[in-house]
Amino acid sequence: MKSQIKRARMFFREAEKGVTELSQASRWPVWASLLLYRQILDEIEANDYNNFMKRAYVSKAKKIAALPIAYGRSLIRPSSRNQSL
Repeated sequence: MKSQIKRARMFFREAEKGVTELSQASRWPVWASLLLYRQILDEIEANDYNNFMKRAYVSKAKKIAALPIAYGRSLIRPSSRNQSL
């Protein structure tokens, strides 16, 4: 499971590179998905990778807290993001 989580995080990092290239309307939901699915990975790790005995659950409060962050990242245009890297 550790190797699969590591692999998933690698795919998420790769996906981040292309999010700014999406249309403005598409960026926010994609950023939200990336952030929320990362939180699920964090919960699996917090459960000591035992997702059969304990559900990897992200609370509603954490989900709601991630949405403004995703929205803020969705406002970054491709050129301004690349310059800051």
